[in-house]
Amino acid sequence: MTKLRFFLDSEFNEHVQPFTLDPISIALVPEDCTRPGYYGVSAEFNTAAITPWLNENVVRHLPPAEQRRSNAEIRSDIAAYLKTFAGTAAAPVTTVEIWAYNGGTDQVVLANFFGGLMGLRDAFKDAGLPAPHFRDVKELSRAAGPYHLPLPENAHDCHADAIWARNLFTELKAKLPAERRFLID
Repeated sequence: MTKLRFFLDSEFNEHVQPFTLDPISIALVPEDCTRPGYYGVSAEFNTAAITPWLNENVVRHLPPAEQRRSNAEIRSDIAAYLKTFAGTAAAPVTTVEIWAYNGGTDQVVLANFFGGLMGLRDAFKDAGLPAPHFRDVKELSRAAGPYHLPLPENAHDCHADAIWARNLFTELKAKLPAERRFLID
């Protein structure tokens, strides 16, 4: 069995309209640190609806407007990125996990780029990968015990946060008691 793990983070505005998440940025980084991650910033987020908190903590990390992508381009970029992982392992990938820290909303943001969970599953299938399983690094921390990894200096830069989640996973994995290894094996 070959397991492929990604670590996810996103930034979004939930104050645009009720029941809507306006994606600002998204990052996926693989567990394999030798492989590049994906980082995309939307050119379509509603800048007029940015809250003071988002402006101070998220927007300041973003690249200039000319380096941002449409949501359709981000979807296409992520689909192409996923294809780079199909067939590169020694054995076929049988499991894909997407880990995030407290990531329920990050999962929704990712799925929304593909029109929902079914569209996301189709993107993985089209990339030659199985449908992903979503996992939470925060839950893993409850099983492994306290951790000592400080937040990144540029917290709320979703690429830095996804790398932080990967590093935290690595720290927690090493501390996980044998009777709880089933959580990651």
